[in-house]
Amino acid sequence: MQHMLITVRYRVAGNHAHFRHDMSKAAAMIAELPGLAWKIWGFDQDRGAGVSAYLFESEPAARAFLAGPVLERLRNRPDVTEVTFDIAPVDRGLSAITGATRALAAVPTGAAITPAGAPA
Repeated sequence: MQHMLITVRYRVAGNHAHFRHDMSKAAAMIAELPGLAWKIWGFDQDRGAGVSAYLFESEPAARAFLAGPVLERLRNRPDVTEVTFDIAPVDRGLSAITGATRALAAVPTGAAITPAGAPA
């Protein structure tokens, strides 16, 4: 299966500590997303700019995430604006050159993916 990378960018206005507190509660739910290998969080408080990178085991898992509730909840927050995302297949060859071999090797490639909301 083809691993997929999703980047999400957004702006946060207001109390950044409150936003971070809310995200610490959401992190456990995000960690359980079907097909998610890992997520990295980035946040520049001075600019109120957030960026997250998600690695999914497959395109169906990545698409299920994009259609699911996580981004919708982020978009519906009154303190968050400008939510955008990009999705792309992982280039294993270039990623290996820059040190991602171990990260990609740890991702299962044969796991069955159940789209969000579908019966298991």
